[in-house]
Amino acid sequence: NVIEGQELLEKYPVDLVRFYFIWKASPIEPLSFSTEELMSRPYQVINTLYNLHLYFKQNSEYDNYNSTNTVQWAKENNLLSSPDIWLLSKLQKLIKTITEKNESCKYHEAAKAIDDYIINNLSQIYIPITRGELWDEDESKKNRRLAIYAVLKEVLHTLDILIHPLCPFTSEYLYQTVFAEKQSILLDSWPKYQEGLVNEEIEESFDILKEVVSISAAARMKGKLKRRWPLNEALICVSKGQKEKLESLSELLKAQLNVEKFSIHETEQQSGLEQITELQEFNLPVKPVVELERKRIGPKAKQHMGALVKNFGETNPQDITSSLQKSNSYTFEIDGEKIDLDSEDFVVDFDAAENYAASKRDQYVVFISTARNKEMMARGLVKDVARRIQTLRKEKGYNPTDVLNVASILDLDDESLEMIKEKSEDLAFLVRVKTVNFEQTCQEYKDDDIDGQKIRISVE
Repeated sequence: NVIEGQELLEKYPVDLVRFYFIWKASPIEPLSFSTEELMSRPYQVINTLYNLHLYFKQNSEYDNYNSTNTVQWAKENNLLSSPDIWLLSKLQKLIKTITEKNESCKYHEAAKAIDDYIINNLSQIYIPITRGELWDEDESKKNRRLAIYAVLKEVLHTLDILIHPLCPFTSEYLYQTVFAEKQSILLDSWPKYQEGLVNEEIEESFDILKEVVSISAAARMKGKLKRRWPLNEALICVSKGQKEKLESLSELLKAQLNVEKFSIHETEQQSGLEQITELQEFNLPVKPVVELERKRIGPKAKQHMGALVKNFGETNPQDITSSLQKSNSYTFEIDGEKIDLDSEDFVVDFDAAENYAASKRDQYVVFISTARNKEMMARGLVKDVARRIQTLRKEKGYNPTDVLNVASILDLDDESLEMIKEKSEDLAFLVRVKTVNFEQTCQEYKDDDIDGQKIRISVE
């Protein structure tokens, strides 16, 4: 039961196979080779790295960026924002980690570290945060765009060298195509850890932000709300000392959560009645969820267990938790007998009250409002349509920097059409076209749908 090497390399890129073997090959675990796994995360890492270089090259050439605009230049001119500082700080940690792992022959850990940085930091966080700034063609903001290019150049150039021992052909190609500072990447220097670019405070704030945004996404899933849909508010619970750190990224947090407003509360309790009590003290929209601890109540209920369970099922959980908060007990009357249960006889948790969804992880809790007004629905619709048109742009081979003449959208229902017409300028900016229309003016249309509603779209 073996894999034929020649057949494998004829079907899959050699760098992908090489990266996968190293990424997978922990010295203490057997290597179970899977072409399905090969084409999942490892492929995503290399493909994302390639597309990030393409993104940088196309956009930087559009803005006539050149290598004299360095990170140091951006730093001296106070052009670096919190996301830039965070990404560069994480890059220094990555350099240090990769160097140490390579020297100790823990190559699989080096591969996993590169994987995490490319996908979880650069692609999923930094690029979406800064994309809007790169697409803002205001000439007065050009230096800020050049600063972003300086950061991307520093990061991608460093990543090419760090990943070169794992993917030599891909990294050489990307290096020569985008940077070409040396005749070969092998003639370039191994990156050095720059302590001056490390900012622990920003990193900690971003780590909290990432966790809160992730939990918010889980709350949206519970409420069946897409991440692209704007919501009214988020109510966030963090540990003591974390509120100020998170508030330092207020505008970024609001954008990442995609909400109109948010509030942050510092809490201490992480479970049970104590947590509900604390959340209620902050007037947060909690709804108690109570279960019987059946192993404990057996000796108290005795022959009345069945009747007790039935009575409990008919009791409002709020009444139980209120009684527990006041006297640490709740009394059931069963066939003329009183059965007193204390807080340890219940498993107490919470859910979100009506018009809210909630999720929690460790010390973090996030509530999001689920009610949406017409304005929020319009902005969500614009993002849904924009995503589909951006996909169509890629399919037609347009560069991200190309400003096209028109985007055309057909077959929207009357309500959606009215909402999106009011946001047509916003949509035009998002998909980089001069105008948006809702009439059949293009030669070819693509069939698509939004939540089951069939539409046709085109760009020219």
